[in-house]
Amino acid sequence: MFAIRLQHKAYGPEAKARLGLYSAFFLAPLLPEYLAPFTTLAGFYYTLIYLRSKGKKITFSAGHYPVIAFLVWQFIGILGSDNKADSLVFSLLWLFMFLGFVFTSNLIDREDLLEKIFFIITLGAGLCGVIGVGQIFLLHFGHYISPALTTFFNPFWGTLDVFLAKGAVKYLLPANLSQMLPHREPVQFVERASATFTNPLFFSSWLVMALPFASYCLFYSKGKRKRLICLMSIVGIIGGIAASYSRAPYLATVVTVFIMLFFGWRQALTILSITPMFLLIFPSGVYRRLRAILDFNDYSITTRGDIWAACSQTLREKWLWGLGPGVDNIRQILIKQYGIFQPHAHNLFLQLYLEGGIVGGSLFSLIIVWLFVDIITIYTRSKQSRPIAVTFFASLIGFLVCGLTDYVLYGPKILQFFMLFMGLVHAAKRIYLPKSDKAQTL
Repeated sequence: MFAIRLQHKAYGPEAKARLGLYSAFFLAPLLPEYLAPFTTLAGFYYTLIYLRSKGKKITFSAGHYPVIAFLVWQFIGILGSDNKADSLVFSLLWLFMFLGFVFTSNLIDREDLLEKIFFIITLGAGLCGVIGVGQIFLLHFGHYISPALTTFFNPFWGTLDVFLAKGAVKYLLPANLSQMLPHREPVQFVERASATFTNPLFFSSWLVMALPFASYCLFYSKGKRKRLICLMSIVGIIGGIAASYSRAPYLATVVTVFIMLFFGWRQALTILSITPMFLLIFPSGVYRRLRAILDFNDYSITTRGDIWAACSQTLREKWLWGLGPGVDNIRQILIKQYGIFQPHAHNLFLQLYLEGGIVGGSLFSLIIVWLFVDIITIYTRSKQSRPIAVTFFASLIGFLVCGLTDYVLYGPKILQFFMLFMGLVHAAKRIYLPKSDKAQTL
């Protein structure tokens, strides 16, 4: 009877909710882009069941409302969109990923659980980084075994992606919808690591966001074995960023590492002492890629300049209501009016202002400002909460630096992690409430 009770408890509502929480942070980065969002849906579902078993309900606080307002405006924007199908798909994706923000902020209620999530993020990011390094290794040396190995695993799910895309276009999508697709097959960047993502920039941007969590675990975890795992994960993360050959994440990594110096003077000395080791082992291609930032004849740089000029002109014309959610509206304008064959504005804020106009863009800006205010609040709560706040601050700044030159929320998995990240910040703010305020909220 005792064993049966233990077994029942092990697979009870709380255990399932925790499993959903862990899978959203660990499995989602490893799964294909079209499967990862289901971990958020599962986490929300099991959290809902767990809270009901305790006689509780999903609760919303002030931090949720700017996101809700942004989502409502997205659905309103569908009405004025020239491609309503594309706008509806993107709006639904944002709505479903918002559930990650909701269930994470409702489920995480203890500091030890928060730190466990930090460690899970570290493990997932380290593993993805190792996969990215392995992809570049095979690119250069796989031909000694078989020429097919050089690109077969980059992206990791690439073969499955192509197979499913061909099947969907041929058997599932109506002809009028398949004609809207910019490509009938996924675009693959075989000379840059994408790991389990579909794009090297999404991959490296996510690693930049994960790096502060891994660093926190390295400095503040108990036990030598756990810290060793964290150190190995950091090596994988840095290696993955380098293997992506993505310049904005390179710069974001530098900014993120600088912010992490504010963990404390001991941690700062450790960071300063190990950074030269990483700089020495990077291949020359990484530095050539970085130096290309100063080359104003570089195709990528000149193209972005043309995109930003075209998008700025479009924004001046459509500043009030915007074009509607999704990327197809701006893609069509770039192609038809400017002859630029690119999918979006290549800037996070410019893209969202184009989609939602002054209202939608301002609502997203409010979300970011709200996050910063919450992080500062966490920092001022106690000495114990300051490293947590520095972790969040470094991760958010890294994400925004990556967003300077690309629309980083274009990918489902990085949008998913961004919503989960907001849930972590919200949960930490509640966990580190002053005792008098916490008593009032219970």
